[in-house]
Amino acid sequence: MDKLAAGDFRAFFRDVHGYEPFPWQQRLTARVLSKGWPKTIDLPTGTGKTAVLDTAIFALACDPEVAPRRTVFVIDRRIVVDQVHRRARKIRDAIADGGTSVLRQVQERLKMLADGEPLGVAALRGGIPIDREWTHRPEQPWVLVSTVDQFGSRLLFRGYGVSRGMHPIHAGLAGNDCLVILDEVHLSAPFAETLEQVVALPAGPLPRRYGIVQMSATPGSSGRDNTFRLDRVADLEECEELRKRVRAEKQAKLVSVASRKAVPSVVLKTIKAIGKPGGPPSVGSLGVIVNRIRTAREVYHQLSESGVAVHLLTGRMRPLDRVAVLQEIDHAVDPDRAVAKEDDQVTVVVATQAIEVGADFSFDALITECAPVDSLRQRFGRLDRRGEYFRDTGSPASAWILGIRPDLRAKRPDPIYGDAVKATWEYLKKRARQDLVDVGPLSLDGFPEDAVAPRHLAPLLLHTHIDAWVQTNPPPITWPPIDWFLHGIDRTEIPEVAVVWRRDRRAEVLSLVPPRQAESLPVPLDAAKSWLSGGSEVDVADVQRFGSPDDDEFDAVSECVRWRGVGQLPEVIKSTGDIRPGDTLVVDPGRGGLQAYTWSPSSEDEVSDLGDAAQAAHGRRVTLRLDRSPPWPSNVDLPVPDGELDVDIRPRDRIQRWLTGELTTAKSAASEGTGITDWGEVLARLDRAFDWEPVGSADDDGDRYYILTERHHDTGRPIVDPSVFSGSDDAGSRTGSAVTLREHLDGVATRVASIGRRLGLPSELVDDLRLAGQLHDIGKVDRRFQSQLVGGDPVALVSLDEPLAKSLPGTRRVLRYPPGMRHELASLALLASDRTVLAAANDPELVLHLIGTHHGWGRPLAPVIEDLNPQRLTYTYDGSTALEANTDLTSSPLALEMAYRFWRLVERYGHYGLAWLETILRLADHQESAQEAVR
Repeated sequence: MDKLAAGDFRAFFRDVHGYEPFPWQQRLTARVLSKGWPKTIDLPTGTGKTAVLDTAIFALACDPEVAPRRTVFVIDRRIVVDQVHRRARKIRDAIADGGTSVLRQVQERLKMLADGEPLGVAALRGGIPIDREWTHRPEQPWVLVSTVDQFGSRLLFRGYGVSRGMHPIHAGLAGNDCLVILDEVHLSAPFAETLEQVVALPAGPLPRRYGIVQMSATPGSSGRDNTFRLDRVADLEECEELRKRVRAEKQAKLVSVASRKAVPSVVLKTIKAIGKPGGPPSVGSLGVIVNRIRTAREVYHQLSESGVAVHLLTGRMRPLDRVAVLQEIDHAVDPDRAVAKEDDQVTVVVATQAIEVGADFSFDALITECAPVDSLRQRFGRLDRRGEYFRDTGSPASAWILGIRPDLRAKRPDPIYGDAVKATWEYLKKRARQDLVDVGPLSLDGFPEDAVAPRHLAPLLLHTHIDAWVQTNPPPITWPPIDWFLHGIDRTEIPEVAVVWRRDRRAEVLSLVPPRQAESLPVPLDAAKSWLSGGSEVDVADVQRFGSPDDDEFDAVSECVRWRGVGQLPEVIKSTGDIRPGDTLVVDPGRGGLQAYTWSPSSEDEVSDLGDAAQAAHGRRVTLRLDRSPPWPSNVDLPVPDGELDVDIRPRDRIQRWLTGELTTAKSAASEGTGITDWGEVLARLDRAFDWEPVGSADDDGDRYYILTERHHDTGRPIVDPSVFSGSDDAGSRTGSAVTLREHLDGVATRVASIGRRLGLPSELVDDLRLAGQLHDIGKVDRRFQSQLVGGDPVALVSLDEPLAKSLPGTRRVLRYPPGMRHELASLALLASDRTVLAAANDPELVLHLIGTHHGWGRPLAPVIEDLNPQRLTYTYDGSTALEANTDLTSSPLALEMAYRFWRLVERYGHYGLAWLETILRLADHQESAQEAVR
């Protein structure tokens, strides 16, 4: 295979995107391949900074032994997360297609690193705990696009929306083998400091492959040393396109507004003046950016009622809804669209801070509420982004900056921006000439420090902090909160919860159609509590808001449940005191809460249930709930069993006939808008093979209906979501694959060794991982555990030729193993009976630790319980070594040994190194279980 070199990047970039890279993008790639990444990349807005993803992926294909497997693009704006995610998917799809010589080379080199797809792409922007495909393969190249909270909390062993058992896996992946790119680092300076401190922790003998790159379009935010900048000659003078963008002229008028309530009227008046004498010519699109969600809604409603073609876009939207809005406005905000003609209708997009950083939008004119100067600089980066307007009209792009007088005179600091807005407004007035200010790409510099959004430092990261966080399951009674390390000292961010609207919140339905990220809305904790308890609306923005929610009084809430993940029953929420940060709250669509797709707690309009649409977007399998509530077209007759049972036709046959007969109707209805995304695709996949699950019972007075779930198109077996292998004995073992214990242990041992080699681990560690895989589940020989795997059938139990690792097909769920007892501790007890089994281990303590923690427990305390009916376990290892143990471990030193061993290994391998080794074994176990289920 030919070796890729820096000279191939130009062809790679062109083959992915269809146009040539900028000179600086080629120059950066050559530098990365020869010297490594710079510490800082300092480029003006609009110059294509997200192309660092192309460089990172190309560099990995060129030199996989040096480049990290995961590229993590961190930015604190949800819409930007979506847009960067789309760019990453475009790169992924081009590589997967391999349509040119250089793309095939990149594809082949990435495929050498892992089984499966050459590149994975994921977005971390919400609190849904089961959307974690990126955690399934530690050896696979991935591009992750994330907010600070989502990636930072995982890095610090306290992942938001992640179960305790999965905390070490997320930390192991986030703390190893990553290139972290912090975009607009001035927005996340405290996390940048924390990240640097984490990387400086002792790493042990493992190859960590970790890099941090800070990017910014804000002058003064980057360091002087090891900084990559535009070259005025090589980049601007030799590239007309880049020169056009950087030197485009833009001009803003300062407008004083009497009150916040007057903002919608001022915006409407400004829009009506466009095209009139003295106004800007030929404006096809106009952006309105304000600082609060409520203001955005009020502006949107007044413009809409006045007949303006207006759209609302905020970060407080469900991803599926946001995709719908982005599709609607794409023609208006596309930076490469043609300049509008005089008779074109003006399209207005009302937005919040969600689009001020990194969003590839371009408006012909812009109205913005006054904000700190660094925020204004970003907002004006969305004005004539390519410089096309200035080039074609010869006139500077027009903007208006609204100063709200009561806010500018307030004595108390603004909860979002402190006093920076006041300072910015005063300095703008000093610069203005007849109320006009130059706001071009290189103009808004030289402002005083107090005009910049408040910035805070992270506290010093001590070993005592990380020692507390690394204790994940069970956690210590108290541990240092991670907020300060993500957002700065004395800056306690209001935490968030995820809200999901579902018409059926029963456990059986949520297990078949689990909540997904695509249907969830992130809401600040205090705002969610006030809404659910019938309180007044809490002001919400799309940037961090700081303070302490008042929890002294707990108010009753309307019906909702907390979704706790696969294999766990939802919890009914009775009062605001029951709601915790990171919760996923499932509420009744009739409760309202959305208007124009965005957060609106005062709205009582019924919210659409996107459960099936989100399940389809999740990509694993599709579902379709055939109840009476969905927005089905009136001409579709659902095959609901009540009142139409035909004894001569099986329910499954009747549904199959319905699928076949209604497929054409469904596809046409999808184009008319039924509230179900990709309905035709869903039915086409279900038409191949499906399982039907009746919900409720015949006695439920009409509450019985079907849920259809897709089967695997090759094997015809039910599709298993790997999220079920997150730590639960019951869910991870009840796959119906009838795999024997010997087969499973051999499979895991082979798989984990292969992963270890691909990750470049030393051969000694690979051997220890293999041995741990060969022994991790031997505690399942307990006949009570085996009884569960055969559905409690005593005949099936005595008929087993050898112990099982996974349940027999079609077995019912029964409980025979004592609640709270852990089979991994039984594995350790068996090994304690004959230490010669570990004689071949290079580090016997590591092997024992990996076995004891392979479901996320025992970090550092083992959950030992009294066995009221002790069993004598026996297991023959390697055909000759007989292991024996008693299942009552209350008088055993096992728990104490496990705790001491944990701390010794942390010292030996480092906090993240040990988590990394656990991650590799556990994910190999998950992968093997998923493959067994398919086979």
